[in-house]
Amino acid sequence: MLGKEDDKGLIVLKLEDGEDLFDCINKAIEDFDIKSGFIILGIGMLTDVEIGFFAKGGYEWLRLEEPHELIALHGSISTKGETVIHLHCGLANKNHDIIGGHLKRAKVYVINEILIKKLADVELGRNLNPATGLKELFICE
Repeated sequence: MLGKEDDKGLIVLKLEDGEDLFDCINKAIEDFDIKSGFIILGIGMLTDVEIGFFAKGGYEWLRLEEPHELIALHGSISTKGETVIHLHCGLANKNHDIIGGHLKRAKVYVINEILIKKLADVELGRNLNPATGLKELFICE
């Protein structure tokens, strides 16, 4: 993984073939001292993907082992309490069929280009909401 930050808290990452997407984002969190932020965009290709759809009672997971074009990647980074990388993605297969959902895991296939916005004055965290069963975003006071 290669990365660079500008003076406005924008971080550009270039991920290489075979790298674990979440491991790379975790490394960026450490390398660039990200406390809170948003993944604004991501393009490239992914393989060995697991995406989910939230239904009552939890997620329904789908595993995609073949490479897919990454047409959209966005989400949030919160580190208050525990580090949570919450990502959603849109993927296209070789027939140009599109599928998407909550991203649980993925490996880079060929290359990924990712843009993260580090927040300087806003701290994000996650708390479990028993009513939904989800660790929901909160903005710290």
